[in-house]
Amino acid sequence: MDALFSTHSIGISDLREAPARAFEQAGDQAVAVLNHNRPAGYILSNQLMARILDQLADRAVSAKAQSRLATLKTARKISIDEI
Repeated sequence: MDALFSTHSIGISDLREAPARAFEQAGDQAVAVLNHNRPAGYILSNQLMARILDQLADRAVSAKAQSRLATLKTARKISIDEI
């Protein structure tokens, strides 16, 4: 059986009948869309999508900072005029 990554789910037929109900059902959580009782996809609210994108951006910045910390000892000081 496929794993569900949501506590809320809706059948694809129900989604076709009333798409807004899927968002109302979950609030700011993901809704799994089921096709023959198997996950076919997920619906995300704007708030959840924004949070996910913020977390991904934070991870990217953190990874870049970690890689730059490794070269800190070889860095040289510059004055504001050199920038």
